[in-house]
Amino acid sequence: MLPQLRFKPAERFLLFFIVLAACALAGSLIVGFVVHNGPTTKALRLATVIQDCVIFILPSLITAVLISSLPANFLKIESAPSIKLLILAVTAMLVSIPLMNWIVMMNDSLVLPESLSGLESWMRLHENEARASVKMLLGDGSVSSLIIDLLIVGILAGLSEEILFRGTLQQLFLSSRLNIHLSIWITAIIFSAIHMQFFGFVPRLLLGAYFGYLLWWSRSLWLPVIIHAFNNSIVVYSTWKSGEISEGGGDSSIDQWGLDSPMLILASAILTVFIIFRLHREQKSAVIQRVK
Repeated sequence: MLPQLRFKPAERFLLFFIVLAACALAGSLIVGFVVHNGPTTKALRLATVIQDCVIFILPSLITAVLISSLPANFLKIESAPSIKLLILAVTAMLVSIPLMNWIVMMNDSLVLPESLSGLESWMRLHENEARASVKMLLGDGSVSSLIIDLLIVGILAGLSEEILFRGTLQQLFLSSRLNIHLSIWITAIIFSAIHMQFFGFVPRLLLGAYFGYLLWWSRSLWLPVIIHAFNNSIVVYSTWKSGEISEGGGDSSIDQWGLDSPMLILASAILTVFIIFRLHREQKSAVIQRVK
C-alpha cells in the first residue's frame, strides 16, 4: 500500500517531470563541463557518477519528499527483503543467462524492412557508439579498474536506475490507480527506451519488468536494487575476466553461454519460469501471513 500522497495524480506526474527536467539540465551542464576536453576513461566515470546522482537519484528524493509525508515508504526503501526472496531472485537471474543470451542474439539480429534501411543504419551506428563509450568507461582491465567499474557500473547504476524507475516512476503510476501490471510494463518500456540502445531493447525491457515485479512482490526497493547491481556486476566482471577490455577482444564469455545448445536454452527458460512462479507464490504467502 502507498502512503497518503499530496496533490492529484496528474499534478504529481507534472511535479516529477519538472524536478526531473531541472535536475537533468543541471546534470547535463556539469557533465558537459567534465567532458569538454573530450571523452576519457576518467572523465566518463566522473560523468557517470554525476549523471546517476544528479539526474537519477536527486529528482527521485526531491519528488518523494514533496509528494509524501513518508518519502521512504513511498520509495519502498524503509525495509529489507526477506533472505528467501533474495536467494530466489538471484537464482532466477543466474539460470536465465542462456535464455537471455538467446533473446539478446535474436534482438541484435533484427533486420528492418528495406524502406527503413536508413533508420537501421542510424540505429546500428548509435549502438556501436554506445558500445565504444562503455568500453572506454570500463578502463584498462587492471584490478583497480575492475573495482571502480563494479562500484560505478555495477552498484551505483543499479541503485540510481532502480530508485528513479521502480522507486519513483512505477510508484507514481501505481498511485494514479493504474493496474499493477500496466504500471510495471509501462515503466519497463520507458526504462528500456531511455537507454537508446535499440538492438538491446527487448532483453532490457524484460529485465525492467522483472525488477518491477520484484519490487511488487517484496515491497522493498532493495531487492531490485540488489538484483540489478548483481546483473550489472556479472557483466562487468565477465568482461574484465575475458580480457575484452585489455586485449580488444569480442563479446565477453558470459554473453555466449548456452547459445550453442538449444536444450540448455529450453532448460533455462523452464527453470526461470519455475523460479519466478515461486517468487510469486512467496509473495502471496507473505500477504496471507500479514492478513492473519
